[in-house]
Amino acid sequence: MNRRSTLLLFLLLSGLASYGQSTEGIDACQTTKTRYFGKVFRDAQARQASVANYLSGQAYPGDSTIDITYYGLNLRLTHTPAYLNGATTISFKATSANLSRFFLDLNTQHKVDSIKVGRGGAGAVLTFVRETNRVQVTLPQPLSIGQAYTLTVFYQGNPASASGFGSFAFATHGPTNAPVIWSLSEPYGTQDWFPCKDTPADKADSSAVDLTADKQFVSVSNGRLIGTTDNPDGTRTYRWRNSYPIAHYLISLAMTNYQQYDTPFTSGTQTMPVNHYVYPETLPSIQANLDLTPNMLRIFTERFGPYPFLREKYGHAEFNWRGGMEHQTISSMGAWNPGIIAHELGHQWFGDKITCRNWQNIWLNEGFATYSEALYVEATGGATSYNANINGNMTRARSATGTLYVQNISSINSIFDNNRSYSKGAVVLHMLRGVLGEDVFFRAIKNYVAAPNLAYGTAITEDFQAIVEQTAGRKLDYFFREWIYGQGFPTYRVTWQDASTTGKPGVQVRLTQTPGTNPVSFTMPVQMRVGSAAGDTLVTVFNDLADQTFTLPAKGAPTGVVIDPNNLIMKQVTSTSMTVTGIEDPSESSLVVYPNPASDKLTVKFKLEKPGTVTVSLVNLLGSSVSSHSMQLVKSGEQTLSLPVPPVAAGRYILRVDTPTGRQSVGVMIR
Repeated sequence: MNRRSTLLLFLLLSGLASYGQSTEGIDACQTTKTRYFGKVFRDAQARQASVANYLSGQAYPGDSTIDITYYGLNLRLTHTPAYLNGATTISFKATSANLSRFFLDLNTQHKVDSIKVGRGGAGAVLTFVRETNRVQVTLPQPLSIGQAYTLTVFYQGNPASASGFGSFAFATHGPTNAPVIWSLSEPYGTQDWFPCKDTPADKADSSAVDLTADKQFVSVSNGRLIGTTDNPDGTRTYRWRNSYPIAHYLISLAMTNYQQYDTPFTSGTQTMPVNHYVYPETLPSIQANLDLTPNMLRIFTERFGPYPFLREKYGHAEFNWRGGMEHQTISSMGAWNPGIIAHELGHQWFGDKITCRNWQNIWLNEGFATYSEALYVEATGGATSYNANINGNMTRARSATGTLYVQNISSINSIFDNNRSYSKGAVVLHMLRGVLGEDVFFRAIKNYVAAPNLAYGTAITEDFQAIVEQTAGRKLDYFFREWIYGQGFPTYRVTWQDASTTGKPGVQVRLTQTPGTNPVSFTMPVQMRVGSAAGDTLVTVFNDLADQTFTLPAKGAPTGVVIDPNNLIMKQVTSTSMTVTGIEDPSESSLVVYPNPASDKLTVKFKLEKPGTVTVSLVNLLGSSVSSHSMQLVKSGEQTLSLPVPPVAAGRYILRVDTPTGRQSVGVMIR
């Protein structure tokens, strides 16, 4: 990630940074999030609790005894002095029997004045106890499982001082130092400005945000603006309503002297507002890029399905940080290059409509959004632009450490690791596209977005894998196990020799992998391009061993072999060379098969080092077994087996012998 200096950080906070520089979307997105939350645990008690919470799988798990159904924020803000007076209404259902006590997350810097029953706090006063970053609430009567309840928390404080790391900011911008206020809560900052259940796993069914401030502010939030009210004290209230399920950290506010610029989007017979709330001094220089948004919406609609919040809006609200944050229906933006615009828009499907259920699975948000950038440049610039984007992400992803599944969610830098969560996440989707093929891959993506059990809810990797496997009609454990929960990437070495027979040109290829740790070797379908003077032949083999030999067809006498010519795999290739004596070293392989070609029977000779089960398989060039014979051999030493040729189509195959001490294989021709 492009981390800037402390001086630049100061300039950004002062609103003085130039907008002339353009950074890639993933850089801008990741920089924003890691800068905002460079430190999560703010006192000794929270640090101690983090250990137990980390072992339980979430840094802030929220209270599991309640299920949030509604957040209603009524906030009065002043810029100077920086202060917030809040009344947040929360509706929930009990998830445990006889619920009499529960907690909400709220930073300890906020003073809680009272908690009352009902929307707006019209009911009785509730008893509460203030704890570190929590409010323990006692109910007058226990709730049964599924019973609904609504209360309102009245509180006040300075959200900026509550965090100190940017989840809420009071700043200025432009030549007149116009005041600006904004929020950015991901991952652990929501509790810095309103009481909540601090976990992405529990979405509210809907939300409301009422913002009252001096009339100079245009105040922006999620969903639809249903009205404004000019108040007798010289303030103005903006009332925003969101009717879709929403994760707590995607609720936002942004307030300043915005200039509004609109680029509506039409989908079928429905036209949706696309509202850009931009600093007046910025608009002239970014208007052309804002005009790209409707076409991005069209491209992503074709790839992913309908824009998820079509009844409400999409838009951008400018803030001072040079990055972006995918607040639902209104991305907060401090950079305006096409990459970051596409990235945050892609999040509306991946992160907002379907939200990662925990921060370990953040790649389902960031990897998909990063891949959205690649799909946008593919749609507008063709294969060349797409390949350049993927190559850049592969370069970064090769530097990633650890698993794509985040192991340490107490570290913000670990969650939003540029090389891993963003670039490797995108590369995994690129590789999955290669494994599945175009049609199946994009059907799987649409099926994932539309899945009834996931849409407008949350997901983990296993949910995505299940949808992909259901769409493809086959298991893909090997892929997800190695690329999500494993580390690194394959390093291949390729050697080949001419294996032509009379009238049948071909090549024998030996593919070996440098041993790793997790996994030891990668299982992947691998494309190989066999060159000849008569033309190239592209063949896909299924590589499931660290050392494997394949016999491939050619159009003429082979002149070379290129592994993965279309760059479908993140890898390194240490060498590709022709052998003179053959692929198999005689000291390593004793396997002999004749006649070759064969039509009715095969004689198989090999040396058995240790008695036990021996399996002889005939495998096609895609790596699928078409015939298999297993037997118990009680004596070691030289073995000779006579086997019938199975009823398979004529062509090239691999005969594979598995013994208790290893595997040997050789190419055979079946007539």
